[in-house]
Parts: sequence; C-alpha cells; structure tokens
Amino acid sequence: MLRLLLAIVCVLPCLAVAQSIYKVQLPDGSIMFTDTPPPGSKVLEEREAKSTHRPAARTATPTSGAARQPMPGPLGEPVPAAAPKARPIDAAIQEIEAAERAVQVAKRRLELGREPLPGERLGLAGGGSRLSPDYEARVAGLEREVSDAESRLTKAHAARNAAR
Repeated sequence: MLRLLLAIVCVLPCLAVAQSIYKVQLPDGSIMFTDTPPPGSKVLEEREAKSTHRPAARTATPTSGAARQPMPGPLGEPVPAAAPKARPIDAAIQEIEAAERAVQVAKRRLELGREPLPGERLGLAGGGSRLSPDYEARVAGLEREVSDAESRLTKAHAARNAAR
C-alpha cells in the first residue's frame, strides 16, 4: 500500500505539467502548431508535449530551530503576510501570451493572403495583368488585422508593466 501511495505521489507532478500541442487548420487553410487552438480553427491532431522537469527553487531556512514570526505592529498585533501580487500579473502575462498568438496568426494569414486568389487579377489590353481592387482591399484588411494584434500586444505589455 505504501508503495502504491509513493508511486502516485511521484506521478502527480508529471501529470500536472503535461501539455498538449495541437495541429490546427486555420480558416484560410494554413496549418499551424500551437499549445492553444485559436478561435475558428479546426483541430487536426493533438499530441502530448514532452515536459522538461525543472527542479524546485530552494527556499532559505531559518538558522535557528524556531520558525520566524512576523514582527508585531505598533499595538502588538501580528502583521499579516503581504498578499501576493500574482493575480494581476498572471492575468497580464496571459493576455500577453494571447496577444502574441494573435500577432502570429495575423502575420501568418497576411503572409498567405499575399498570393492573389482566382479572379483577383485583371487582364490588360497589352497582354499583361494587374491586381484588382478586391485584392488590394483584402490585403489591406489583413494588414489592419496585424496592426490591431500588434496594438493589443503593446497594450498588454503596458498593462503588465503597470501591474508590476
């Protein structure tokens, strides 16, 4: 019984860090590998990522045998430990990660969208061709998406810096 309990305790940290990698197809037909599928994409495959185990950071232990107590306040009452500021920073970091993914997706869509689609070339009388206004409008929209995603990333960085 003790061995089973020990085995479970050893396996639990490995399960907690297991992540999935998704192979997704974006709405424009391109394939992308990511840890979180973007909205509107079709998941083609899911794989478990190999986790890299990081050793736990060492914590300082008090030199005396007694645990350290917080210093009392001016009236002798114990001072509560400072609340961690991790929540706003964690939310800001998650927003940065989401914004970075949005920038990657927008840049990839722009890269793939630069190729003219059927019907976006107009024939000229001299035998050549030029790109239609529909093509230019479509590419301008894709460039706006990249610009919007980059501004979202800039705002996310500013929010993270403000939360520090």
